[in-house]
Amino acid sequence: MTVAFPNGVNCPLYTHAVAMMRSAEFPSAEALMRQSLQSEGETAISYHYLAEIVASDPARIREAIGWQQKALSLAPHNSVFIAALGSRLRDGGLEKEALDVLEYALEVDENNAIALPLILRLRRQFLAWTDVEQETATLQRQLSHQHKFAPLTLLTLIDDPELQLANARLAAPVSRQIDLRPHPPGDRIRVGYFSADIYDHPTMHLFEGALRAHDRDRFEFFVYDLAPREGGYQQLVQEIADTYRDVSAISAGQIAEVARRDQIDIAVDLKGDTFQSRPEIFAHRAAPAQVSFLGFPGTSGMADMDFMVADAITIPPEAEHCYSERILRMPQCYQPNTNPRYSPADTNMRDRFGIPQDRFVFATFNNIYKIGPREFATWMEILKAAPDSVLVFYLSNLDLKDRLIAKVKAAGVDPDRVILTGPLPQKDHLDRISQVDLCLDCFSYNAHTTASDAIWCGVPILTLCGEQFAARVATSILHAANLAELSVTSVADYVQLAAALAKDPERLSRIKRQLKEERDQLPLFDTQTWTRDFEGLLEAVYQESRA
Repeated sequence: MTVAFPNGVNCPLYTHAVAMMRSAEFPSAEALMRQSLQSEGETAISYHYLAEIVASDPARIREAIGWQQKALSLAPHNSVFIAALGSRLRDGGLEKEALDVLEYALEVDENNAIALPLILRLRRQFLAWTDVEQETATLQRQLSHQHKFAPLTLLTLIDDPELQLANARLAAPVSRQIDLRPHPPGDRIRVGYFSADIYDHPTMHLFEGALRAHDRDRFEFFVYDLAPREGGYQQLVQEIADTYRDVSAISAGQIAEVARRDQIDIAVDLKGDTFQSRPEIFAHRAAPAQVSFLGFPGTSGMADMDFMVADAITIPPEAEHCYSERILRMPQCYQPNTNPRYSPADTNMRDRFGIPQDRFVFATFNNIYKIGPREFATWMEILKAAPDSVLVFYLSNLDLKDRLIAKVKAAGVDPDRVILTGPLPQKDHLDRISQVDLCLDCFSYNAHTTASDAIWCGVPILTLCGEQFAARVATSILHAANLAELSVTSVADYVQLAAALAKDPERLSRIKRQLKEERDQLPLFDTQTWTRDFEGLLEAVYQESRA
C-alpha cells in the first residue's frame, strides 16, 4: 500500500473513477473506485477520493469520515489528508474535533488550501483565536494563495467589497447558459420565492408582515421550499402562497424546470450563499428575471442573478461596480420588518435575566462567528472607559464560558463585568433585549435582524459604518429609525461615543424616549409602505424583462 500509484502504473479503473467524480457522477465514481481498490491495489489517495465521493451524499458523512481516516492511516503526515479529515468532521457536525485536526494540518503546512478557508470560521465559533495579528496573518496567507472562501465566512473577516465580489465569482456555480424568454403574460405577475428558512428563522421574522401584506390582485405568489419544517411558519406560508411546493427531494436543475413550468416571471432567492442554499437553481435559470434578496448580505457573483435589492446606504451608487447584479434600491431601508408583532412590556425585568440594576448595560446579541479579535478588543476598551458598565454577551454555546472568561481576564477586565446569556424563545429574547441600555454592533458583518429587534424593543445600537453591504446594514437601519448619529466611521469614535452614552444617562434617556414615541411611525416599521415599495420594484423588473 502506498500514498499514490507509482508513475507508469496502469490503473484505468482509478483514473476513470476520478474523472467520474470530477464530473459529479458520484454513483459511477464510487463503483469504479471500489473496483480499483479491490483489483488495482490500495492507496491513500484512492481512499481519500472514495471519502470525497461518499461525502457527496450528506446522509453518508460518517462513512466518509471512516474512509478519510483510512487514507490518513496510510499517510499520517500528509497535510492534505489531515485537512480533508478536518473538513469531513466539520461536515459531520463534529466541529470541535474538526478544529483540532485543522490546526494540526496547518502545523504541518501553514498554507494548506483545505484548512485555511475553514480554520478562521471555526476559530471564531469556538473563541479559539488569539489576537488580531494571528487572524490577519491567516487571512493574508489564504488570500495570497488565491484560495476561495465560503462567501459567508469572508464577509465576517474583512470589509472589502471588491474582494468579496472576486471571491463570490470563484464560488458561484457555473451558468448553464439558458436563454429563457418572457412567459406569456397572465392576469397577475407571477413571483417565486425560494427559501430553506420557512420556520422560526430571522428571515421569516422579518418577512412575515410583507408576505401577509402582498397585493394578491397584482401578484401571484409561488413558494419553493428547499427544506420543509413542520410548524406555524410553514402553515402560514402554505395559506398565504397561491402555490406552495416542497422541492427538497429534487435536484437544482429539476427545481428550475418546475419553476419554468409554473411560468414564474420573477425568481426571488431568499437564501443567497447561506446554510442549505441552492444557488445552482438560478444557474439553471428558474425565471426570465432573477433577484437576490434578504438572505445573504453580499453579491452572489453569479452571471445569472440579474438583480439585488438594496438601498442608497447599503450600496451607494459609487459602489455598484462591486456587485455582479444590477442594484434595485428601496426608497428607505432595504430590510422588511413585521409590524404589528410582539412588543415587550415597558417594565423592569432585569432580575429575570440576571442583569444588574445599578449598572449601565452594554450588550451584544450577535452570532459568535461575527465576533473577532478586533470587536472583542474594542468592547473591552469600552468597558475600561466606562468603569460602571457591564456587557451582556450572547453565546449560543455556553460551554465556551471558560474560554470567554479567560479572554476577558487577558484583556485586563474583571470577568464579573461580562454577563453570559444564551438562546431563548423569540418573545423571551425580545424581553431580554428591552432590559439593556445600548447594543454594540460588529464591524465587517453588522447586526441585521438583531439590530431591528433592538430598535423595536426601544434599545439603540451603536455601529461602525463600513464599505461592503454587510458592514452598512445597521447604518441603514439607524437612518430608517431617525438615529443616524449612532453610526460612526472609526473605531476611536465608536469607543468614545459608547463611553459618552454610558456616562450621560439623560442623553440616553432622550434617545430611548424618542424611540418609544416614534416607533410605530418610523419608516423602519412601516410594513405596508415597505411592501408597496417592494412590489413597485418587482413590477419594474417585470416590465423591463418584457421590453
